[in-house]
Amino acid sequence: MKTLKQTFFTLSISAIGSTFLTIPAKAIDFNFSFNNELNGGGAVTGIIRGLDEGTGAASSVEVLTNTTGLGIGEYVGSPLTNSWTVLGEEIIAFDFLSAGVLNTSPAVTDALIFFDSTELSGASFRAGIAPSPGPFVTGSGFVSTEDINLTFTAISTTPISTDVPEPSSILGFGMLTTFAFGKAFKRK
Repeated sequence: MKTLKQTFFTLSISAIGSTFLTIPAKAIDFNFSFNNELNGGGAVTGIIRGLDEGTGAASSVEVLTNTTGLGIGEYVGSPLTNSWTVLGEEIIAFDFLSAGVLNTSPAVTDALIFFDSTELSGASFRAGIAPSPGPFVTGSGFVSTEDINLTFTAISTTPISTDVPEPSSILGFGMLTTFAFGKAFKRK
């Protein structure tokens, strides 16, 4: 009976420990705004959803407003590139291109959008919207980083999933369970 109590005690402790060690992943959403100086002008705002610390893909990039009216809507679906690096809840590097003609409805099909953090023609942290199909400009010696004025603002941190433990907690739980059963069978 004592062995059975110890087994249940060990299992209870390992289950509680696994619960406390489980850290849900967090998704960070960002508002963005920029001046579309590289492709005809206009002030653009939108939201990037589903980023997390480190480098990964956004789950959604959406243009909410554009003073020229071009390209409003969702762009993630089949982007050509979709890489964002977040450090300390700040976007520090990015490469995103979604060519509208390659999208499928309901994603935007008449415009393309790009974000690029590398320097080109004297500007870094570039972004733009252009008609698709059609030519688009990603850099110009006449347009500076300040002209584009691309900004990102973190707006929320939400749990991606709170009911799925991380693999290390599952592994720990399994090891403790094996240890508890092994100890119980050894004593018998």
